[in-house]
Amino acid sequence: MRSTLTKHPILMVGALCATYGLLYLGRVNISLVLPLLAQDLDLSLAEVGALGTVFFWFYGMFQLVSGEVGSHVSPFRIISLGLLATAIINVLFSFQSSLILMLVLWGMNGIAQSGGWSPMVRILAERLDPREIKRASTLMPFGYVIGTALTWTLIGAVAIDGNWRIAFWLPGLLLFVVLALWRQAGIDAPKTKSSGVRLSVIVSEARGIVFVMFVAALAGFVRNGSLIWLPSYILDTGLIAENMVGAVAALMQIIAIPGLLLAHYRVVSSNQVFVTAVMLFAATGFAFLLVTASAGPVAILALGFALMLLNGAFNLAIASIPLLMAPVGRASSTAGTVNMMATFSGGIAGFSIGALVELSGWQLVFALWGALMLIAAFVVWRQRARENRGAGVA
Repeated sequence: MRSTLTKHPILMVGALCATYGLLYLGRVNISLVLPLLAQDLDLSLAEVGALGTVFFWFYGMFQLVSGEVGSHVSPFRIISLGLLATAIINVLFSFQSSLILMLVLWGMNGIAQSGGWSPMVRILAERLDPREIKRASTLMPFGYVIGTALTWTLIGAVAIDGNWRIAFWLPGLLLFVVLALWRQAGIDAPKTKSSGVRLSVIVSEARGIVFVMFVAALAGFVRNGSLIWLPSYILDTGLIAENMVGAVAALMQIIAIPGLLLAHYRVVSSNQVFVTAVMLFAATGFAFLLVTASAGPVAILALGFALMLLNGAFNLAIASIPLLMAPVGRASSTAGTVNMMATFSGGIAGFSIGALVELSGWQLVFALWGALMLIAAFVVWRQRARENRGAGVA
């Protein structure tokens, strides 16, 4: 199948961004209702935070699978299956009252969601001219940032008075509509003959991107941890009415857009992804450290600035740099491996951040996030010379 959208790069990239962003309807919807789940099930924040952990770990592990499969199978079909599965799982989740069953379903949701990113990266790598890939890779995050903002706004408006179940069955139904639109768009990578799965190729590829995997793990812990727990932090400040938490959390995602624009502009103007990543990681780290020295509205403003920069840095770590380092024809697999590291560490953040908050409060969390971002900046700086001798993409 070849959609007319694939003939127009701008429309194709826009459609991929929109589809990936709408996948977040069935992913970050849980963030806003974690306190409600804890109250309803009589659990601690650390216990309900395990839902985030199981999601990210299954999502991360199956990124390896979907990434490798995406190098050999039609990305269009993989994405379609992922949309269908996450829609069904969200509807089923809304009827549950057992934490065990919820953990099982949300882990399965992680598997379903893993069929989105890597196949889309392959489409970008094989449909775009190599000169356009850097620019396109800095545009993809606009989809998931806007998708997160829309999801949190929607859930914050409807999941009131303890009605957390609507936060799952409504996104599930909406995702069936998204699936129909994706099927109609019909965007796919060019048909190629697969040479089969080869362990030696996978191992060699992983060795070449060890530093990217490490940076992605650091970035994933911070970025995915903030996705899980940001609404809870805003609620804990007591500065925002409970029914406005979703809208404020969504606004803080929208604030991230200038950071994405900054990353995009800097990469386009300088043609330097690595140095741009260093700048953004370092600035993000210092911004999080500033949050620890602030309180009240000032702390929220500093946090908004940190998140603005974080999203730009995170995207360079999981999209732009992996695309530059991917061997020819291996963009999906490389993206899957890197995203696996980001989401696995995000899973650790699911329970560890909840435990840290209960043990020592939010200041320690922000200090930890700041330190990790500075480490990421240092690692990328040490590897900056590799940008001009990367493996290249298809």
